[in-house]
Amino acid sequence: MTFAREKRLLLGLAAFLAPLPLPLNDALEWPVLGVYLIAIGAFLRRAHLGSERWLSNRALNLLGLAYLPVLVIDFAATGAIQLVRPILHLTLFGIAAKLWSLARERDKWQTWIGVFFVFLAAMATSVHPAVMLYLVAFLALTVGLLARFVYLHVLSSFGHREAEAPTLPLGRFVAATIAATLLVAAPLFAILPRVRGPYLLAGGPSGGAPRNPTAGFSDEMSLDLIGRIRGNPEIALRVELAGRHPAPGTLRLKAATYEVWEGRRWRRSDVQGTLRRRGLEDVFRLGAGPVAGNARIRLEPLRASSLPIPVETLAVDAEVPAIRLDEGGALFLSGIPAEPLEYTARLGAAPQSAAAEPGAEGDRSLDLGGVSERIRGLAAEWAGEGSVAERASRIERHLLTDYGYTLDFIGRGGEAPLEHFLFEAKRGHCEYFASAMVLLLRAQGIPARLVTGFYGAEQSYWEDGWIIRQSNAHAWVEAYVPGSGWTTFDPTPPDGRPLGAERSVWLSMRQAYESLVLQWDRYVLSYDFYDQVGFATELRRLWERLSHAWFGGRDTTRRAAPSPASSEEPETAAEPRA
Repeated sequence: MTFAREKRLLLGLAAFLAPLPLPLNDALEWPVLGVYLIAIGAFLRRAHLGSERWLSNRALNLLGLAYLPVLVIDFAATGAIQLVRPILHLTLFGIAAKLWSLARERDKWQTWIGVFFVFLAAMATSVHPAVMLYLVAFLALTVGLLARFVYLHVLSSFGHREAEAPTLPLGRFVAATIAATLLVAAPLFAILPRVRGPYLLAGGPSGGAPRNPTAGFSDEMSLDLIGRIRGNPEIALRVELAGRHPAPGTLRLKAATYEVWEGRRWRRSDVQGTLRRRGLEDVFRLGAGPVAGNARIRLEPLRASSLPIPVETLAVDAEVPAIRLDEGGALFLSGIPAEPLEYTARLGAAPQSAAAEPGAEGDRSLDLGGVSERIRGLAAEWAGEGSVAERASRIERHLLTDYGYTLDFIGRGGEAPLEHFLFEAKRGHCEYFASAMVLLLRAQGIPARLVTGFYGAEQSYWEDGWIIRQSNAHAWVEAYVPGSGWTTFDPTPPDGRPLGAERSVWLSMRQAYESLVLQWDRYVLSYDFYDQVGFATELRRLWERLSHAWFGGRDTTRRAAPSPASSEEPETAAEPRA
């Protein structure tokens, strides 16, 4: 293999590897990467076959001129939103064109600069721990490539240009270089100034957001929103419970309330007010009473402003300036968190509600929109006579026992979806059960609203606490019962409520991976100035302990030797204890 052929192959491999993470970060389109990899793959095949026919300088210049209008259109279309993308397009085009026209010694270094720029872009836009594998692979290839280039350059200086160069034993050298690099990089990472998040924003079509349906809890909710979420296993919250608390399998977190039925969807409850920190404890207080337990919650970005809390919450301790409260007692923030948010809910011994008591006629929780004569008649038949609690329980029991749970009706609402559910299909998912019960209760003059949030939790085997996934999204009902206040009813059959995954090897592996992602986010992506201060403090304490154990121990030994004067003093007997 000639020197020129080997250099082409090494550069081609580096050019092939460098952009691979970019589409995963929405920094590059998959079709663009595909075209680029085809061009590089064709180059590698041609170089492997030993072809000596490559693009001339004239052809290279013509290619550059042909790309100019593409570059102008690219900047005009996406440059104002995402400057990195057209620059990456230009860089990839330049790398491919240069590889196909390598002729002079300096051409390989120009190509390598382009490859290294793409590598930096891939690292700067990456937030996933798998980027470490990419880093190690690219570092190994880079060290081997540069060492081989230097070796070939030395041989060329002695006139050996065409003969096949002997193989160098680079394995140990590459491994030692990678290990030394990582050992130096770790302390530098701990002490250098921090930049939160990726250094370059991808800003792709999805903005790096999850592509699966998520529990957004927006201002409007259709009848199949949660049904679509049920298949999404992504983590929504992590919860650590302490003190007295509900069983994790029945943990119910309230995220949003809806009061106005508009025929095919619900409209969210209006804002009741804004909570401010109160009292010496400096918390957002929702209700009065003794605190029985705590729930420490880590909320992953859900592309929504809702702040899910257990229904037993008395107060919330969160590092936010204010929390807004809707008429149904659900909490939400003034903006949508782009990063994980940690907060603590202080729990009472029983479910609480920050919702106000229903007012006079015209209260939204008594709105009769969607209550037809058929629904009114069915409500009277099911409810019978008795107190509000008795009638509500009978309606709930009929839905629990006479109807079945299914996800088959997602997207098949029809013109009167709730009537179709109650009188014809008699099967549906949790939104249908909860929505139907709200209308049936209102037909009986009982104030009621739809509530959405999460139900149940899954034990984490790799972390302390419990995991709540998107698939734990659920809908239920709150009805006002005189003497008891707003009371939770859940008409969805038990087999339709979210269940924690059964313990298995697959679940343990998935949780191990999720724990790795969490630790990566906490100690790499979220590592900031305050973490650096804590790290420096821990180092100082460690040094003090080591100094005390070493130097303090020797000083104590010296002081322990009695002096001649003290040895002559008589011992004093200890006084007996009373």
